[in-house]
Amino acid sequence: MTAAAITELDLRVIERVLEMGSGYVLDFSDRTFAGFFYDFGVDIGATKYCGEGTSKAKRLRGFLRAEAPPLTGRVLAELLKHRMLNGDLPKDTDHAAFAAIVARHGGGVATAVPQTNEDGLLKLIFRPEVFARLPVDAATSKLLVSRMEEAGRCVENQAYLAAIILAGSVLEGMCLGFGVKHPELANRGYSAQYSKPAPPFYEWKLAEWIDVLGRMGGFSQNVVKFGHALRDFRNYVHPAEQLARKFEPDKHTARIGFQVVIAAADDLVKLKST
Repeated sequence: MTAAAITELDLRVIERVLEMGSGYVLDFSDRTFAGFFYDFGVDIGATKYCGEGTSKAKRLRGFLRAEAPPLTGRVLAELLKHRMLNGDLPKDTDHAAFAAIVARHGGGVATAVPQTNEDGLLKLIFRPEVFARLPVDAATSKLLVSRMEEAGRCVENQAYLAAIILAGSVLEGMCLGFGVKHPELANRGYSAQYSKPAPPFYEWKLAEWIDVLGRMGGFSQNVVKFGHALRDFRNYVHPAEQLARKFEPDKHTARIGFQVVIAAADDLVKLKST
């Protein structure tokens, strides 16, 4: 066991912060838990992580005991961010202890997510001319405007899930379009964020685009926070996932998803001009 290995004391802190007492890990379903680890190139269902059992909590413990920094640190940092982005901050003592574990295992400095301005987000107005100035090609810009207009009609007609799925596709489309237009900038941002070479753009997950552009200053904290929420909601395109989570999108949820895409477009246009 190396000096950087996860200790039993570390695990007790991690279990409290990630609410692992009953076998669960935060609000993850089996599908979203697997998807979270897939973003790190990890098959969390692999046999080597299931020595104590197959619940999400037991597999996470198995992963932390089997793997080494900086992978464990990056995973823990993202798990803490997931809890904080859902508006649920750990107690100060637990947060400090968890942050110390993250730093010791190569995950960087885990700080509290700044408060965001939801009211300000909801006041933004969709302007197609802004999308025309996005750092993407003209055909992509035209398609994104068309999808946003359709998403707006879905909100007005109470087709809230359809609005969320469309909004998520626009956010991903503008991120990919930015990468295609500025490959060197995007690849450097990915390498800085994840300490490894960037894969081809079409293999990037939306979570990676959001975090990389946030790190680069391309996305504000508002867009990072609510962009991740939109990404989570978009997963309910799978009926089984929606049933498992008992998710019923309402007008407010759909509007937030629509508005965060407007804010993201504003941010990318500003990034283009710097």
